[in-house]
Amino acid sequence: LDMTFHLFICALAGAGAAVIAMIHYLMVLSANWAYVKDACRMQKYEDIKSKEEQELHDIHSTRSKERLNAYT
Repeated sequence: LDMTFHLFICALAGAGAAVIAMIHYLMVLSANWAYVKDACRMQKYEDIKSKEEQELHDIHSTRSKERLNAYT
């Protein structure tokens, strides 16, 4: 009976460690998912921003060419 109690305590400690490991895994998994989701949103924002900047640059260069052609 004495050996059974010690084995029960060892099994209980092992199960507790497994539960803590699973909770840690889920926390890391959710943090990584949030990071990837945020990175995806940031990439879309950067793409839109660069397209707008390119459009503004194209408009500015077109107007500059029109002004030069008007003076000549």
